[in-house]
Parts: sequence; C-alpha cells; structure tokens
Amino acid sequence: MSSAESADPPVVRVSGQAQAELRADEALVFDWTSLAFCCAAAGEISLRPTTLLKAQRSPIYVPLRTGDGPSVFAHRRAYPMLVGRDIKVDCRRRLGVRSFSSSLPSDLGLRTSFGRQSEGDHREGPASGASAPPN
Repeated sequence: MSSAESADPPVVRVSGQAQAELRADEALVFDWTSLAFCCAAAGEISLRPTTLLKAQRSPIYVPLRTGDGPSVFAHRRAYPMLVGRDIKVDCRRRLGVRSFSSSLPSDLGLRTSFGRQSEGDHREGPASGASAPPN
C-alpha cells in the first residue's frame, strides 16, 4: 500500500439502528485505553457514546468522516490504526442496554501495537507511514 493510500482518513458508516439508538446530543467515540505502563503504544480501541459537546471540546478527539451520518470521533492514539479503513458501526440492545459495535477486529489496538496483522488485515501498521491525526 502506498503512503498516499495509507494517508486516507477513515470513513465510518453508521447503521440505521445505531443512528436510531443515539440521542440527539450524543456522538460516538473510538476511544483508547492504555493497557501497559511501560509502553504507551500498548492499548485497545473501544467504541462508546458520549455527549457531542464533550467530544467537540476535547483536544484528544479527532472528528471522522461519516457522510451525512451522526458525529463520530477518534482518540488521537487510536486514529493512526483507523487510517484507510471503511468502518461499519451497529447497535443492539441487550437487556435494555445499548451496545455499539464496529467492524474493527477486536484486538486491533494490541495487534497493531505489537506489529502483528491478521490474515484479513493487509494495511501497513502505524509505525510504517500512517499519518498522524489532523490538527
């Protein structure tokens, strides 16, 4: 993959069900959870709703393209792992609780942090030329 292709911002497609479950003042966030004290790059990506105001005001979050869908943001540490991806977001209710999910591999943060790729993931890792989030 060329560096021009790896610099493509992620595109997020939010299903009708997920859009219906989001409240008017909410946005979705691909958040970053650090899993190790010794290595700041070791972490994991999670998807959660937050208030739109918090996401917009925080310098930690970068807005993602969703077309005409709801607002979606990514943590600055998660952003390089999302570059060049077409991500699908869905939501289901389990026992009355909203559960947002994405088409990202469940171990994306850890796999990318340690330089591993799954069979279906042929993108370059963040250390090999993925661009930093826009300012």
